[in-house]
Amino acid sequence: MAATTLRHILDVAFPGYAATHRLPLRVHRAVSVLRRCRTGGLGWHGRRCRNGHVVDVRVNSCRHRVCPQCGWHQREDWVQRWQARLLPTTHFQVIFTVASELHILWRWNRKVFADTLFAATRDTLFELLAQAPHLGAHPGLLLALHTWGSALAIHLHLHGLLTAGGVDGDGKWVATRPNFLIWGPILRDQFRDHLLAALRDVLHQGLLDLPPTLSAADVHALLDQLGQTKWHVRIEPPYANGNGLVVYLARYLRGGPIKNHRLLAFTGTHVCFRYRHYRPHQPPKWQTMTLPVDEFLDRLLQHVPVKGLHMVRAYGLYNRSEHAALERCRGQLDPHGLQPPPQATEPDADSDRCPRCGARLTVIVSRTPVPPGWLPQKPTGPGPPLHRRSN
Repeated sequence: MAATTLRHILDVAFPGYAATHRLPLRVHRAVSVLRRCRTGGLGWHGRRCRNGHVVDVRVNSCRHRVCPQCGWHQREDWVQRWQARLLPTTHFQVIFTVASELHILWRWNRKVFADTLFAATRDTLFELLAQAPHLGAHPGLLLALHTWGSALAIHLHLHGLLTAGGVDGDGKWVATRPNFLIWGPILRDQFRDHLLAALRDVLHQGLLDLPPTLSAADVHALLDQLGQTKWHVRIEPPYANGNGLVVYLARYLRGGPIKNHRLLAFTGTHVCFRYRHYRPHQPPKWQTMTLPVDEFLDRLLQHVPVKGLHMVRAYGLYNRSEHAALERCRGQLDPHGLQPPPQATEPDADSDRCPRCGARLTVIVSRTPVPPGWLPQKPTGPGPPLHRRSN
């Protein structure tokens, strides 16, 4: 029995779903490339030497951010770059969750809301840590936006990777107290107040598109009401270094909200998949959920990102503009260079040459859709057999 895949579900169910639902163009574009990913519908690319040996031919991937098949190389490259950039110090993970009542504003203002959320989170941390009772220094911060929960419903939150210390006004490294960052209720309330104030500002400036069911007065009343509630902000125990956290954050860059291994069955009308069920003060458990296919697509497609929305952003010492300060801190933390940062893997020098004759390979790229069962004509003369593969 063939494994259930997201592409199969889209091939079968999306045409009927699209006929009965009004969808933004970005969703139609995403589904179009996901359905053709690694099928030959997006063309092919290969490498060939001047003596006629075709070394490699592969059908093209879509490289869309929500495709469960794509993005492995991009994630690995991103992880290597950031692991090389991290300071050799302890890091905290801080998770900021947006109140569910604001999800309706998120749906109608994804880019503006995301920009506001990132800025409010950054300002909350930097203002608190700049105060002497907490740290009195400027830290490094990496934030990743996550829009879904394990069951594919909207769960808007930010994961933050934060250095356990920072640089003070004299350019010296100042460490946090051992195993302690900030008292949680202070951080929680400050984050809530910063985000609500920022949303009031963009509403006053006319930058928010209001849903048909809400007026400006309704939004103001909602923001006032949320200002009296407790939000969820969690500070994880510190990590000896940030390498593992970088790997964790990389999962938000590519791959989308559900991978194929979590899909258990598709009957044509219903989709069964695994999800993690969370309960307070208990470890999460894997459970199964079965949804009508239209509801499954509702949940899945609401997470297709808008164009130009950056899901991961760096601030403070980890911002590119503060490279000099970052390196000064690195020198203070590791003055003898005992912990050299990991180096990116160097490509094989012979990978661009034909293994049969040693000639330099020429890259061939075609965007023309490949007919089903197609293989390029086998070249004449000696050479390895030609294999069609996907990347």
